[in-house]
Amino acid sequence: MRLKPLALLFLLAGLLSSAQAQIDKPATHEWHDVSRDVYVDGELDRGAQVLMCDSPRRIAVISSRLRDSVVLDLTANTVNLTSRSALRLASDRNSATSEAGLPLRSIGKFAAIDSTTYLLSAEGKSILFRPHPGFTGEMSEEKLYEVAPVWRSLMESYQPQAEAVAALKANDKDTDVTLIFGTWCPDSKNYVPRLLKALHAAASDKLKVKLVGIDNQFRQPVSTIQPRTIINVPTVIVERGGREIGRIVETPAAGTIEEDLAAILSGRPNLHKGRWSRGPETAHGAYLYKDPNGKECGTETWVLYSTSDGGFLVHSQINAGELATEVFHTVNGAGKTTFVEITKRRGEAVTRVRYNIDDHTLTARLRGNLSGVVQQTLEMPQRFAFSSPAVAAQGRGWPEGTRVISTSPSYFVPAEMDDTVGALDKTSYEPRGEQTVRVQAGEFRARYVVRKSAKETSEWWLHSAIGVPIRGKVAGGMEYVLTSLEISSK
Repeated sequence: MRLKPLALLFLLAGLLSSAQAQIDKPATHEWHDVSRDVYVDGELDRGAQVLMCDSPRRIAVISSRLRDSVVLDLTANTVNLTSRSALRLASDRNSATSEAGLPLRSIGKFAAIDSTTYLLSAEGKSILFRPHPGFTGEMSEEKLYEVAPVWRSLMESYQPQAEAVAALKANDKDTDVTLIFGTWCPDSKNYVPRLLKALHAAASDKLKVKLVGIDNQFRQPVSTIQPRTIINVPTVIVERGGREIGRIVETPAAGTIEEDLAAILSGRPNLHKGRWSRGPETAHGAYLYKDPNGKECGTETWVLYSTSDGGFLVHSQINAGELATEVFHTVNGAGKTTFVEITKRRGEAVTRVRYNIDDHTLTARLRGNLSGVVQQTLEMPQRFAFSSPAVAAQGRGWPEGTRVISTSPSYFVPAEMDDTVGALDKTSYEPRGEQTVRVQAGEFRARYVVRKSAKETSEWWLHSAIGVPIRGKVAGGMEYVLTSLEISSK
């Protein structure tokens, strides 16, 4: 009878020992490659590699001119040394791992010139590293790998999609493929080496490839950026006989970038629905824009998607005269706008501005083929509404309810194509109850809201179920009317 408790005791001891071994087993930290220019004793070291660890916040520099790896602890503001072997690089050199107990020997402090530029001393040498502005102009592939060595290992380690490679190889028409990218750009780093590997595998003398780098301010080379209307990188332009037959912008529409190129060569380019993550489609529809005289002056087609956090993504395409506008507008499950992208095209001018809202900060970054890069950062209140050009996004993040007047700040996007920062106005939302509204799309129950700010008074009839406007009347007599609506049955 005594053996059973004793056996149980040994079993528990074994389990505890095993659990303790798991606890004592050193965890690993993950590092990822980042594009930085490293200067050792004032000379640019093209072969140096910079790796970043997000938790704990550290940056490592590996250089053939240094015996050890230099590790900056961004929390303690210290410079440390560790052996080169302590950081285990992946085969593509784009990432590394280290033990959580990475042995570090502190040798002093570093100077932070700004949030991304650091000056320090190690092994008797001065070291400066700062953001990589990008190599500009036409370049050979060898020059690319000289400027960005990790891109070579990314290219060599990639296995392109076999069917796409066969399609590239089968192309029998002389075709020019121009890869426009930034050696500073993560998306370019992700996709350009992959496409180059696929082109190598195809080995087609019918495909003439040109590589062109642009700077991180989208200003040089102006002879490429302006006439090619470049606002995103990478951009792959495909031409035959001097005529563009398709382009790939920023991210592939298909599973791989080589599949997109093969689709363009076949005359059936893939349709890109935007890079922003989304869930199932909730609804889609269209609006008619009317001027104060009731005359048609524009249209908007839109799709509403759910998101994984219980929010929404609105994607709108707006055409009004010579101006074409595309909008992605994301609202999270708490009813707060977190991201907006607006792209405007008028003739040869193209601008794209992205608004990222994080806690109390709104960061706007505009790129234009005629204007370069403009960036603004604004401190924002905890709660505010965001009014973008998309009618379908109106009502998102507005105060709910049908009886109480609510007052909160609202951010209104500027109408100008070359400006990033709009106006933050104190705005009241006056609910006027529910009404039945009949428009071209049908008859609906709607929540009637009057919005008032210093610059406008507008009226909105919001669909009682999905929240999109059924009608809208704004200052000056402009009106928006829902002309079609399909709500998903799922």
